[in-house]
Amino acid sequence: MEGMALAIQHSDLPVIVQSDSSEALASLSSNASTRSAYGHLVLEIKELMSIREFVPLKICRSQNRVANYSRSERATAVWLRSVPPCIEGLWPLDCNTMTF
Repeated sequence: MEGMALAIQHSDLPVIVQSDSSEALASLSSNASTRSAYGHLVLEIKELMSIREFVPLKICRSQNRVANYSRSERATAVWLRSVPPCIEGLWPLDCNTMTF
């Protein structure tokens, strides 16, 4: 959610949201109300999605190396204009080319 807010602030381009969770992407694309424990987050993300074009993209878990690193280290962060050394070798492997 923080990443989406920053993307909206720093760019006029569509926001591409990549996830290895089909269920998460489906809940963001659905008009149905979410009754899960994360329903409040889904609502906040949908609010951000109304500001800018949103492109959901399902990826394989193996394409989500930075998120897997983040889970294993129990850390979350947003980096602007630089990449920390701990993921310097991982993030280029996660980049997917998109054309509009």
